[in-house]
Amino acid sequence: MKKRGAYLMSTPGGCWNNQQLMKDVGIMLYMLHKNHGFRSVVVNGKSDRDYPYLEKYLRGVEMDLLPENNLEAQVEYINSHAADMDLLILYGAYLQYMPLVAAYKKARPDGKIYLWADMNIGWASRLPHTDANYNKFLQSFDAVGAGCRATQKYIANKWRVPVGLVRNGWYNFANVNFDNLFERKENIILTVGRIGSDQKRNEDMLAAFAKVAEDLPDWKLKLVGTIEENFKPYIRSYFTEHTNLRGRVIFTGLIEDKIALMDEYKRAKIFCLTSNMEGGTPNVTAEALFAGDYIIFSDFDAAQEATDGGKCGRVFPIYDVDALAKIFREVCADEKLLLDGGRHAVEFARREFDAEHIVAKIHYLLYGGDAQ
Repeated sequence: MKKRGAYLMSTPGGCWNNQQLMKDVGIMLYMLHKNHGFRSVVVNGKSDRDYPYLEKYLRGVEMDLLPENNLEAQVEYINSHAADMDLLILYGAYLQYMPLVAAYKKARPDGKIYLWADMNIGWASRLPHTDANYNKFLQSFDAVGAGCRATQKYIANKWRVPVGLVRNGWYNFANVNFDNLFERKENIILTVGRIGSDQKRNEDMLAAFAKVAEDLPDWKLKLVGTIEENFKPYIRSYFTEHTNLRGRVIFTGLIEDKIALMDEYKRAKIFCLTSNMEGGTPNVTAEALFAGDYIIFSDFDAAQEATDGGKCGRVFPIYDVDALAKIFREVCADEKLLLDGGRHAVEFARREFDAEHIVAKIHYLLYGGDAQ
């Protein structure tokens, strides 16, 4: 019997990169292939990039590159491959997707469409949900997944469509060893992401750490990720002002090796985000929870939920450097809190952020009890 086909489209005019394939939608394709018998295909914009993760980790997932990186090429692909496209997967409720959905519905009225919304309330509030054409577009989806309860409730109310709670989970592709996890942890506050981007507000984290560094002489702050060019002058200024923090505030750059990256999570006792917004639950949340990190997040949509209501972390007001410094001072001095919170983080992750369970839930939303 022919396998059902699950096809992930890139946004019109865009293309997926190697890192993105290891996140939510890439993991979804892999799990649909591995556990649910699908032929899984990434339909990518024209690209000269390399995709080593596709062969190394996402075994069985295919990639088709379009001849051009535009909407017309995507519509033509759908028209040419509709017979095999039993499930169309879209990421983000972009208006540019409307012609793709129309083309797919015309070619495959029996096919299913899944929208991984991955949005925050601010983004959702700006969408034209009262527009008749946009509402028709939204009604085309057979299932919609939101990354946290706050956005799930908001968009379900605004769009008047069923929306499931579908968090961004984690799967242990690299077979990372978690034995004796808490015996190996060090006094490290960790963050991972695009260092210096406006959204991440890393300057707030750096400023807060400078305020408490003298009181916490055994602690380090580690920032993992590509550093934005326009943030480098701030870093130079920071170390000029705080020369005593050289060697204690560490910028590692991007770590692509999955075992090495997870080792950073495992060594840290605290994982911190200072973002002024995030789309749903950030992917790094699951990684930090599985590694037993105590969570300290700014109050974006999914923050309270990521700490399991305060059982494995704390939340502070966005932009409030003094509040963050106060939390650093209190939490870093409380070993029992860190250990108990870290252990609860692991339990919480296994219960709520396991990618296999999450994709099984998506499959159920789409197909009910039909396993194949």
